[in-house]
Amino acid sequence: MSTRGRSISPKPLQDADVDMENGGNDDKKCKVVVVNGLSRNVVQSHLQTIFAFYGEIVKIDLPLFLKSGQNRGKAALEFTDAASAQKAASHMNGGQLDGLVVKVELSDLPIRTRSRS
Repeated sequence: MSTRGRSISPKPLQDADVDMENGGNDDKKCKVVVVNGLSRNVVQSHLQTIFAFYGEIVKIDLPLFLKSGQNRGKAALEFTDAASAQKAASHMNGGQLDGLVVKVELSDLPIRTRSRS
């Protein structure tokens, strides 16, 4: 028999350790909303019109396929304040846009900038 002992099990999380309302993330400072599941017909002006209802949008990143020029089914929108982004994510998550159900999440990552190359 080995003289080595067993490793200590990690402590289970307590209710105070995780904010169940926000899924454990600190979403209060997130200004970026990521939208997944977009139809190929959606363009930047559609997103501006729909999401501007929740607050002022600073930047929209809608990646496109080079050959077809259609979007890749996802977009990132940056709001001026975190409260607007939180409201947009909570109201639009699971909603329909151009007939498809979209998944909307908050992100603390900045929106990418276009490279010159």
